[in-house]
Amino acid sequence: MSLSATIPPPSRSWKDIRQGVNPRAMSREGHRRRMVAGLKFAAVCALVLGGAAAAIEVFLTWESNPARLKDPGQSIPLRQVIFSTDGVLDRPWLNQTLALSKRASLMNLDLAVLESRLLASGQVQAVVLRRRFADNSLAVTVQERTPVARLMVQGKGDSPRLRLAARDGMVYEGVGYEPAVLERLPWLAGVQLRHSATHGFEPIAEMERTADLLRAAQAMVPELFAGWQVVSLARFASDQEILVRSTLIPEIVFDVRDEFPRQLARLDYIVDFLRSKGAPPLQRIDLALGGQVPVELQETAPLRPARASPRETASQPKPRRDF
Repeated sequence: MSLSATIPPPSRSWKDIRQGVNPRAMSREGHRRRMVAGLKFAAVCALVLGGAAAAIEVFLTWESNPARLKDPGQSIPLRQVIFSTDGVLDRPWLNQTLALSKRASLMNLDLAVLESRLLASGQVQAVVLRRRFADNSLAVTVQERTPVARLMVQGKGDSPRLRLAARDGMVYEGVGYEPAVLERLPWLAGVQLRHSATHGFEPIAEMERTADLLRAAQAMVPELFAGWQVVSLARFASDQEILVRSTLIPEIVFDVRDEFPRQLARLDYIVDFLRSKGAPPLQRIDLALGGQVPVELQETAPLRPARASPRETASQPKPRRDF
């Protein structure tokens, strides 16, 4: 019997078993875990590289222009101002009013200050300011007041200056209007302006009702309205009346407590009736007495009788008729 046959084989442990796994035999869950681990590693590498690049950029910026680190808004320069309005204001007026620096940045704009500059003129009734980061621009949308009358304002030691009055009573200088448009506006009289710390003058309280009369007259009796020269509010507070002086009728009285379309319809009827009868031109018509409308005709120049004395001629009453 040989010696090798008597020696028993060496013992084996679990370490001698092959631990490798065949990739083909790996489950889907194993593939997913391996892919997730790879993505996490790539993300960590990207964050590290990005942080290093940011640190280098901050260092270079600090060396070249430290102010940019204190004011990040300077990195977004204002490229343009987009302007839109429903009135007559133009871009030169906008540029002068905003007074933006050529190096202005979009983030550093104080929108509240810019809004107050636009509203200070009085011609702007409402404004919307909006930053547009897509194209680094500022959008400015303006709603303007519409003038309904004009007036001359004179301060102490100053020469008279033209001002415009809007429906809400705001009095402002007026920029961009055509002269022909302003000439069609009636003059406003019988008002006392009070200075304001924000807009120059306090709003005229009676203007809203006055604007109703002007708008109704322009729509219903445009021929008569074209001759309206002065609208006086001297008796608005005391007698609730508006006095109109025109080229056709020197004095027309309206009642602010009554409907203006009704009074304008009576005015139009009386003017047409007197024209059809060949009556002298109207001197005064009072529409503030309701159904009874006193009408005063202008004096004509009839032939003087041979026996009439100058005293008798001067004492002749003005022709008057009630409708």
